[in-house]
Amino acid sequence: MRERKRELYVEGGGDRNPGLASECRKAFSKLFEKAGVSRRPRVIACGGRQSAYNQFCLAHAEDRADTCLLVDAEDVVPSVPPFDPWAQVEARPGDRWQRPRGATDEQLQLMAVCMETWLLADCNALKAVLGPKLDESKLPPVDSGLETVAKDRIYDALDKATKPTPSGAYRKGAHLFKVLACVSPSKLRILLWAKRFLDAMGAE
Repeated sequence: MRERKRELYVEGGGDRNPGLASECRKAFSKLFEKAGVSRRPRVIACGGRQSAYNQFCLAHAEDRADTCLLVDAEDVVPSVPPFDPWAQVEARPGDRWQRPRGATDEQLQLMAVCMETWLLADCNALKAVLGPKLDESKLPPVDSGLETVAKDRIYDALDKATKPTPSGAYRKGAHLFKVLACVSPSKLRILLWAKRFLDAMGAE
């Protein structure tokens, strides 16, 4: 029997920006390679979060592959088990998403609170892209509490820490996936929601 394909539907990457979508796929490919994921999923960069959810639901209903949805939590969510991601997105006013029939908890993965949180977990990755003049004193401590820092504070910290670098202040389109490609999976594992995602992907 042939092994079923895996598909990961990711918020971000720009649904109308092929270059950014390609960067998104390459960044996750690098992350999975470093994490030792042997059965790597096909990464579908969906642009907006609603588009990601819609595409995931369609693929899940068609049952053509083992599917997973990865989106920003957007808001601070409980950072200790038991995790209940579907309850989070159903309760969130901007989403109100229903769990598709037959979908498991593991099929929904949240970046708490956003993908930029993952970048802050690895200062070396930020320096690799933005340069050594990164002001680490402006960044929150890297521990499990990082996932409880609100999104606006994450962006503010990134802005202040990266302003002294040759590239200037952090810009999502220019920097996000370049930095993600450099992030160490071992650094991500400090964050419990990120560890949950890596475990779901079959990381070593």
